[in-house]
Amino acid sequence: MTEKEPDKSTRLGSMILDHFIMTAIAGIFFIPKIIESFSTIMTHEQPKSDVFGSMSYFFLIGFALYFCKDSINGRSIAKRILKFQLVDNTTGQVASPLKCLVRNVFCIIWPIEVIVAYNNPGRRIGDIVAGTRLVMYNPALEQPTLNKGKVAVSLLLAYGCLSILMFTFSSMQPDLGIWDTKFLESSYNARLSKSTGELFNDSLGQILTADIQVYDQIERENLKYVSAIFILKRDELTVNRNFEKLNTEVKRILLTRFPEKTFVGDLKYVYKRGTNLTSTTTYIDWRIKYKGKDVRKHTSINKMRLLGL
Repeated sequence: MTEKEPDKSTRLGSMILDHFIMTAIAGIFFIPKIIESFSTIMTHEQPKSDVFGSMSYFFLIGFALYFCKDSINGRSIAKRILKFQLVDNTTGQVASPLKCLVRNVFCIIWPIEVIVAYNNPGRRIGDIVAGTRLVMYNPALEQPTLNKGKVAVSLLLAYGCLSILMFTFSSMQPDLGIWDTKFLESSYNARLSKSTGELFNDSLGQILTADIQVYDQIERENLKYVSAIFILKRDELTVNRNFEKLNTEVKRILLTRFPEKTFVGDLKYVYKRGTNLTSTTTYIDWRIKYKGKDVRKHTSINKMRLLGL
C-alpha cells in the first residue's frame, strides 16, 4: 500500500502551524529568564560571567522539545490537527524518535526547508538525511504502546547536544572583560557614590535621575567599579542617535570624576512608560580588546504581557 502524500498548500500550512505551536511551547521555558531580566533591571547586580545567564540550561529544554516534536508516533501537534504522519522511507513504518530528531535539526534552516517542502511536499532536506517522509495519517500504523525509552533518549540527546554547543560557544568568546569582573561589596564607597549621583543629577537632572554605586576595588585588580542606573524622564532609547548623544555626555561627566583606566563598570538606562519598560546597558572596560566600542545589552519588557494580562 502506497501512502498518500500531502498537497503543497496543506504541507506549507502544516509547517507554519507546527512552527508557531512549537515556538509558543518553547517560549514557555524562556519565561523564567524574562522574569529574571525584569527583576534585575533596577538593581546594582554583580556582572554575570555566564553570557547566557543563569537560566540558560533551563530554556534549552524548549529547543529540545522543538527538535523532538514528532517523537510520539511520528506526529507533532500540528500533524495531529492536519492528519499527517512521519514514516520510515524504507519500511513505511512510523519513524523512530531518533530519526524524527535528526530530521527536525534541519529546522535551523527553516526558510530553505519551506522552499524545498513546497516543491517536494513529502520529503524536505531533513527527511532525505534522516530517511523519513511525510504522509497522510494511517490509523493502521498507530503504535499501541508508546516507547517511552526511545522518546526519552531522543530528548536527552537533543538537550545534551544543545548544551555542548552552548558551552562551546561560551568558551570560545575572546575576552569577556566586564562579564568576568566581580566587585568587592565590602569596598562600597557611600560618600563617593552619593557625590557622583549628585553630579549627574545636577548636570542632567532635566532628563534623568541617577542612582550610583561606587566600589573601590574589584577582584584581582586595583580598579574601581562604577554601577550606574539612570531613570530617564523621556524616551532617549528608541532613536539610536539620541541614545548615543546621551551616552557620550554621561561618559564625559563620568570621566570628570574618575580618570581613564582607573575604573570599570556599567551604565544602565531605564525608561518606563505605562506598563512598558525599556532598558539598555553600556559596559565600560578599558581592558578589553575592542576598546572604544560600547558593549550593549538591550532589554524591552511589556509588564502586562509578562504577567499574562
